[in-house]
Amino acid sequence: MNLFSLFRKRNYIYFYHIVKPYTSSVIKRKSEYDNYDSLTSICDYFQIEQYKKITVVASGPSATKLNLDDETLYFCCNDSINIVDLKPHIYVVHDNFYLVKYLKSFKGTEKWKGTIFWIFNNNSQTNYISFKKVYNYIINKSRSKREFLITNFNYCKNSESLNAELVLTLQKEFDFTYKSINSGFNMLLIASVLAFKANKPLEVYGFDMGEGGDQYYNKTAIIGKSIKGVENKKIVSEFLRSLYLKEMKINNQSNFMTFKSKHLD
Repeated sequence: MNLFSLFRKRNYIYFYHIVKPYTSSVIKRKSEYDNYDSLTSICDYFQIEQYKKITVVASGPSATKLNLDDETLYFCCNDSINIVDLKPHIYVVHDNFYLVKYLKSFKGTEKWKGTIFWIFNNNSQTNYISFKKVYNYIINKSRSKREFLITNFNYCKNSESLNAELVLTLQKEFDFTYKSINSGFNMLLIASVLAFKANKPLEVYGFDMGEGGDQYYNKTAIIGKSIKGVENKKIVSEFLRSLYLKEMKINNQSNFMTFKSKHLD
């Protein structure tokens, strides 16, 4: 056996998930969905109404422009949680590497409002594996704040209803058919829909799609195709163009398709 292969990312994820024990923040009690069968109920749980705006924070270099405050509800994914962890935030988890890290190691700060996993059955083996990991966790365990598994895999009726409402809202209100790209895009879509439902202004930082160089907000890095690939940029552009046409207050300060709504002037 090549010992160096054990440290490749894919093998690291596999062994980490198998060997790593759950952190002390995890308790042996499954999450219940009885009262959460609509996006309105999700908005109510996260108390979106009490915040002035919703801000999406990805990990691109433009995230350094962000000025944090306590009256904003932040949506984060992957490493961008380290930017907003001391402010009210919702963690959106999809990427397999961060998914495994989250399940086994995540300890939320007092400002953590909860987590959303949106895992879509598009016949992808990767999404199926991610679903099974979250499913096996969520039917037996939970943390102090609610963790929502939104999926059209066979899980529970309310979860499937939330998925259906998300997909239908994107189609009906944004003229967009959902496509699974990466954690950042899932986060943007969820935050946009909830901002629309709650009639809240929407800001976006760090969603750069590779614009601004091969770097994140805190380091240089090799940016992969899931972020800067031509086809994925086309999909994201399609959604952003539809978003910008909505009668919403939108301020996208990312390097990719920067935009400020006339409603903010």
